[in-house]
Amino acid sequence: MKIQRIIFSFISIGILSACAVTSNRSSLVNKGIPVAIQDINSSDKGPINLKKIVAADWVAERGGLINLKDPKAVAASLQSGQEPIQIYFYVLDHPKFGRYVIDTGLGDIFRKDKKEWPVSGIVASQMNLGELKIHITIKEWLQKEPNKVEGIFLTHLHLDHILGTQDFPLGTSVYTGQNEPGDSRFLHLFVQGSTDTLLGRETNLSELNFSGKESAPIRFLDFFGDQSFYIISVPGHTEGSIAFLIKSTSGAQLITGDTCHTSWGWLNNVTPGDFTKDLERNKQSLNLLQAIAAKFPKIQIHPGHQSISSPAK
Repeated sequence: MKIQRIIFSFISIGILSACAVTSNRSSLVNKGIPVAIQDINSSDKGPINLKKIVAADWVAERGGLINLKDPKAVAASLQSGQEPIQIYFYVLDHPKFGRYVIDTGLGDIFRKDKKEWPVSGIVASQMNLGELKIHITIKEWLQKEPNKVEGIFLTHLHLDHILGTQDFPLGTSVYTGQNEPGDSRFLHLFVQGSTDTLLGRETNLSELNFSGKESAPIRFLDFFGDQSFYIISVPGHTEGSIAFLIKSTSGAQLITGDTCHTSWGWLNNVTPGDFTKDLERNKQSLNLLQAIAAKFPKIQIHPGHQSISSPAK
């Protein structure tokens, strides 16, 4: 009984000590037109010029990226170990509404000595940030691409998706999924300070409103209202994870965020592993993304940290 009380005490401490991923201010915003999956325009191409930019090469633990307990992973004899991955950001140029960015790559500060990095040493070590092989920072990209960025969409608030936020001009709109800033976990006790610093403590986050009727929450927002850019609510990896269906000039594109980290995970419909908050909800969201992809035979899929070869045209 004494051991049980001790275990219960630790669990209670963990629950009571859990905190939000960020202490930054956030507000709910009504942007885009709610639509159902059956209402999504089935045309492949649209007006958006989309660029995928590799910010850095990296490695992470395979057991976090892929659920190694999934029967498909067991059958494939996947084992724990370091998996080569990459960090991306995406640039959307809409002929009417301007330029937007999805996720934020790497800030220029990461070109400097590790002692100057805006993350704690413990967090940097646990995340293998020392293994980053940087290709381009946001500051370097902005010097080459000076067009104004109208807004930033964050697939979620894990550190590896916000590492370049501070390089954008102060006041740039930053959008997240609903409830993402308040996503509460025990782990956030250790990362909240780094998250706040990377976002910029004065940054006010705009949570996209996916609140529908209680029996039928909204899963899709036609953000521009012209059927070219759909934001998808995909909770599971985090509370407010979002993904994107884009009608680009080169065809339909699906950006999964970390609802699926890897090419193997997507091709085998297997969720991430230990890095995910709620595996069951993540699986439901991954199934939704697979259903969307099935509507577009030539769609290009972009998992969170690996690339899949383009389908045959």
